Amino acid sequence: MVSSSAATVEALIATLLATRNQTDMIAKLGQSPRPAMSKAIGAEIRSAIETLGGHIEAKRRREATVTLLALLYIDAAYVVPRLRRAGVLRASRYGYAGNLIGTLAKTALQIRPLLNAPERARYFESVIALSKLASNARAIYDEIVKILGSRRDCVLKTLLVILNNQFYQGWVADPSQPSWSPRRYTTEEYVDGASLIFSIYASLFPITDECCNHVDIAAITTDAVVYERLLLAAVRLTKFKDAETQIDGLPYQATLEGETVTISSIDPDIERSVRLGYIQSDNQAIIRIHRFRNSNPPMSMSDFLDMGFERDAFPGLLELAEKPVRRYRMMLPTAPEIFSIFAGDQMFREEVESLLLLDVNNFGNVSDLIADVNEHVTTTDIFKFQRYFTFLSGVYQRALARIEDEAERTFLTFTSTVFVMSHDNLFMQMMLIFRSEAKVRSLIDLMKMTISTGHIDLQYRPLIDLGGYYVIAPQVLAASNLVRNTIVANGLRPIALGPEDQMVNAVIDALKSAGFKVESGVELRAGGLDFELDIVAWRDGHLFFFECKNAYHPCSPHEMRNSYDHIKVGRDQLDKRRRVFSETTHKSQLLKKHGWAVDPSAEVHTGIVTANRIFHGAALNGHPVRQAHELINVLTMGKLSGEERSLSIWAGSEFHALDLVTYLEGDSIAAKQLAALDPTDWEVAMGYRRLTLATYVLDPLKLQGIMEASYPAVEHA
Repeated sequence: MVSSSAATVEALIATLLATRNQTDMIAKLGQSPRPAMSKAIGAEIRSAIETLGGHIEAKRRREATVTLLALLYIDAAYVVPRLRRAGVLRASRYGYAGNLIGTLAKTALQIRPLLNAPERARYFESVIALSKLASNARAIYDEIVKILGSRRDCVLKTLLVILNNQFYQGWVADPSQPSWSPRRYTTEEYVDGASLIFSIYASLFPITDECCNHVDIAAITTDAVVYERLLLAAVRLTKFKDAETQIDGLPYQATLEGETVTISSIDPDIERSVRLGYIQSDNQAIIRIHRFRNSNPPMSMSDFLDMGFERDAFPGLLELAEKPVRRYRMMLPTAPEIFSIFAGDQMFREEVESLLLLDVNNFGNVSDLIADVNEHVTTTDIFKFQRYFTFLSGVYQRALARIEDEAERTFLTFTSTVFVMSHDNLFMQMMLIFRSEAKVRSLIDLMKMTISTGHIDLQYRPLIDLGGYYVIAPQVLAASNLVRNTIVANGLRPIALGPEDQMVNAVIDALKSAGFKVESGVELRAGGLDFELDIVAWRDGHLFFFECKNAYHPCSPHEMRNSYDHIKVGRDQLDKRRRVFSETTHKSQLLKKHGWAVDPSAEVHTGIVTANRIFHGAALNGHPVRQAHELINVLTMGKLSGEERSLSIWAGSEFHALDLVTYLEGDSIAAKQLAALDPTDWEVAMGYRRLTLATYVLDPLKLQGIMEASYPAVEHA
């Protein structure tokens, strides 16, 4: 049926509602005028997508079916991405009720020709597969609700104590363990699980200042397994929610075979590039910290506390109180000499190491990372804030370590190590450090988390606001990458980047040093389109278009969507550049604008340059994704560095444009790196069903063999 400017979304939905059954609905679609896309119709569609979510939540099956069919009929290309972005077909939004969602996805596939693209059909197939796990996820959710209901007055603080102790004791996960083993998961995964528990709690009970007054003493002995079950259930539920995020916001799919739902990247190189990115980021952090520790680093807070306790330098900081429950209580003096420890600009070792973690994706000097976060707060202020709670946590833990009786030590760990502070008390203590009311209020606002049914992460906003009090797990706070997390959680990335993107400048400098003609920020109109080009470079008859995307290194599938959205934008931009500037006429126009007297028959190459390493090695529509640090190394050094020798990655003794072509296309370093990743499955038991992530692990010896067979060795001088 042809489009009609007179037709509306509302009218089409009304027409379909008047039919007797689903077969008639689908038949009626073909006879109905399709509303022509316009600004008004776009607004109607967005409103109808929101209404669809309401129908699903209220279990209005017929209305939901009609609304989805109408939306897909009007413009599936417009609707499906918005359904995915809004997460409308996620069972977790509706109490893990998957039957209706699965039915809706099956209905969508009955009009498969109208979807107009295989990836849209694949999405609905993935929704069907994942909906099979929804009832199992619901059973896990019900188990969590039951435990929370039976321990309403003590469960939250008890969980925080357990997490806090895990972080302090240096919990080490063992990924080889089965999914029901507590040793399987990392502290970060447990924090994710606990954050979900807080959100579920908020959906069941009001949040008051009394929520965290008590700990469950039985958790020390008889009921320890209950909290183990609770955390494991929550972690498994986060994995289900992660899977929903992956099929909604990333190029992943879900497939069902028997009782197993497998999540995999549609292009295997996407998941390979994700794993490679995390491995490379970890390696870069290890290298930086190793160098730092071998360079006469400053004293650590841990050493400072050990020295202070040996010298009895902190007398009277703690007292053992008996009421209302036996616990250690901090008696922190307000003397300036005590708070000067926290107010000083001299950094402790742990703080410098946190700074070096940020440096992994930095393109300036490490000192550039000491910068404004907002109008009042700097990254240094956040480190000082962490320093204060690192100190408090350490004081408590060292006092506990002196108690010989294990039962008494464990009891006091549960009653003492998670703090409940009034708003006024925390404000007063922060004023003793920062002496600026505006700074303190802004800092607390950045760190404050209101418990709600929305997305919660205890490592991003560690001051848990109960109303008149904050509850704080100090070691969780101390161990978090708070500078990075604060910038991400508060949407402050543009401020952190500053007026100029240092990554772009670093890539431009590297291209120029390698003999390229380079222009950036180029604006021109060609082929009927307006262009703003990040980087254009020419050398040796090769013309390169680079789009630069500077997103923070993601720590979850939720954050990974941001990186992927950035490179999708780069893909779409480069599609247009490649199409238009492959034509000699437009190429000549571009070269003339730059004043480059070169042959316009130059070959065109494209690339998406990223600040973080996630998706490094992938390609979207033939546009290779490359991490900026490695690209710069290819342009300026041409070596893969090792401890005893390096490997030369240039074809000759000097750089040529073909070295860059090879790096971006063909037999690239990235392709060799991805080839060293072997497939493996990461499985989570969901009752009698299983959720599996098809992923990859790096074989270091395989990688070494591939690289040594590909590139000649260069001995260190």
